[in-house]
Amino acid sequence: MISMSLDDRSDRIRHDSSVTVAAQVARDIEGDIRNGRLAPDTRLPNEIDLSQQYGVARMTVRRAVAQLRDKGLVVTVHGRGSFVAPRDDQAQR
Repeated sequence: MISMSLDDRSDRIRHDSSVTVAAQVARDIEGDIRNGRLAPDTRLPNEIDLSQQYGVARMTVRRAVAQLRDKGLVVTVHGRGSFVAPRDDQAQR
């Protein structure tokens, strides 16, 4: 299992944008997933760590992860955390 690093990403979020902060966080993580910086089965940091990393509220992170889960990019395992979902070509193996 690989874990996502906790570099500061607060400069990636624009609080004065018409795009919700949760959508911005989700879009940033989605970009890392789609370009391969976050491999399948990589565990995302917990909500508290992600909220500190992005400089946003914990509820905002919860909404962002829910958006990623709705898109099928992340799976959440109760008691274990959220992980990058396997790609379609890997799910069939």
